[in-house]
Amino acid sequence: MKSKVGYVLLIVLTVFAFTFSATEVAYAEEKVYLGGIPIGIGLAEDGLIVTGTVDVITDEGARCPARGSEILTGDLIVSVNGKSISSARDFASEVQKADADVTLTVKRGEQTFSVNLIPVTDTLTGLKKLGLILKNGINGIGTLTFVTKESLKFGALGHGIVDGDTGKLFIGDVGSLYACRITGCKRAEEGKAGQLIGSFVDREHPIGEIRRCDAFGVYGTASPQMTSGLIEIPIASRKEIKTGDALIYSTIEGETPKAYKIEIIKTSSQKKPQEKGMLIRVTDEALLSATGGILQGMSGSPIVQNGKLVGAVTHVLVNDSTLGYGLYLDWMLQNAA
Repeated sequence: MKSKVGYVLLIVLTVFAFTFSATEVAYAEEKVYLGGIPIGIGLAEDGLIVTGTVDVITDEGARCPARGSEILTGDLIVSVNGKSISSARDFASEVQKADADVTLTVKRGEQTFSVNLIPVTDTLTGLKKLGLILKNGINGIGTLTFVTKESLKFGALGHGIVDGDTGKLFIGDVGSLYACRITGCKRAEEGKAGQLIGSFVDREHPIGEIRRCDAFGVYGTASPQMTSGLIEIPIASRKEIKTGDALIYSTIEGETPKAYKIEIIKTSSQKKPQEKGMLIRVTDEALLSATGGILQGMSGSPIVQNGKLVGAVTHVLVNDSTLGYGLYLDWMLQNAA
């Protein structure tokens, strides 16, 4: 098995250094609600993500006011001249209203700052432009890991999310969770991970509020609706985990999770958060028959051993979809607190 550990990895649904103390997890609640349900993830819903810059053809030649400014690819533009924006139309409208320079409010991770730019006029359209290429938020599906009983804090995914357009890890503190239904799956192929196929059930009514998105997943506050039908389960620290039989709870059809057999092949001794705490292998014949192993969208699937929640699935090995990695629950609970 040692030869397989070196295989190329693919993040299942993406690294940002988040510092924790090396002390043991101190958490008031001994039980949490067990996840395993599919979730729709909406990030950067109130603002526009910068995906690049472009020249504007003016009477003075090609110009790009945004190029060379403090704004970087992956930044989130949340307002123009103090007016909140949520669409490209909002952005363009506010820029057209400007008499001189335009003040953009920009978020980069947990940092917020302002940038002043002077628009130029596009010769072809007569419109004022800043030379920014923008897009609406990031959407995807994943799996809920847990919800705490008293505070209703949730943790999901167990790894970060890379924006496909910018190639950067998305770091932010605002977003929403939505009910999701799995409608099918695409099995893994040689050198390429498979994926779950699903859709948001109701985009108008979120079931959770994202307050942190970083290298270790998405975290926030759940609505009481999210816990409906979820069972309670004791939690275990990373020091309780042993190699051997375990289960993952995941949803590969519809909205209801099922338990599938796995084997924990290896555990790592960690004093600070790292994604690869456990090396696991899927052994459940039903899951192998249906999916071939771990798929994109299964990130966050709870790992349970001896009746206790111990962590979440985070990665799959591209060359062998029956193998993957898991994140210790310790780190997820600290991130959710």
